[in-house]
Amino acid sequence: MRVLVVDDEPLARDLLLELLSDSPDLEVVGSASSGREALAAIRSHRPDLVLLDIEMPGMNGFEVVESLQADDCMPLVIFATAFNQYAVDAFDKNAVDYILKPVDGARLQKALLRARGRLLDGSKAKLLQAITAVGQQPGREALSVEEALESYSDAVGRLPVRQGDSVQLLELDDIEWVDAAGDYMCVHSGGETFILRCTMKQLSDRLSLGPFARIHRSTLVNLNKILEITPLTKGECMLHLGDDTRLKVSRNYRSTIQHLLV
Repeated sequence: MRVLVVDDEPLARDLLLELLSDSPDLEVVGSASSGREALAAIRSHRPDLVLLDIEMPGMNGFEVVESLQADDCMPLVIFATAFNQYAVDAFDKNAVDYILKPVDGARLQKALLRARGRLLDGSKAKLLQAITAVGQQPGREALSVEEALESYSDAVGRLPVRQGDSVQLLELDDIEWVDAAGDYMCVHSGGETFILRCTMKQLSDRLSLGPFARIHRSTLVNLNKILEITPLTKGECMLHLGDDTRLKVSRNYRSTIQHLLV
């Protein structure tokens, strides 16, 4: 889930960014210190979710939402404010949640869980719409269904991979790890390797609903498949998976598994 943080107070903004760093399935795409900066950042980065302050100079949080309602990049919004009198207005704006400052980590995680649920519900709706549209286009069923599944695979918790003339749906929980090979991604699941033509960024986005973490610029791993972690020198680690698979965590990505280290 791609997240943007908006708050005119540096300390409040830094606290939110720190709390979000504890969630490896989130990608913070940026931050903004005013409503106008927020509009530009949202239209540029197209986040899934915005953590948005209400009282800001120049343009407040409600005005930001109103300015975006005519756009096709309207994200989900969690309002984070020091004032409780705006709650009714916030939910009138279809906010996912309304949390008070100073933000508590557990309360924020509850709000993020709601946002994930809202995203999943929206993806399911789009998937159904796409498949319904397929039935109205005779002769294009196979291609269009594949395109629909590829676009909204996160809605069904599976990853579509081509196997000959058919498309197989891999359960995200069954995928063990992924590595890049040039312009292709090698997806390892159940003792088999499936090949996808896409970028690491595209595949990371598809797997964002699953328990995956990036441990190297060319490697993703299912955190639930890790059996053992061995510390190495220079801040690196070795992950041990089943079938004697070993994956090295580079120093730059150590933070993605930090919560697993004692």
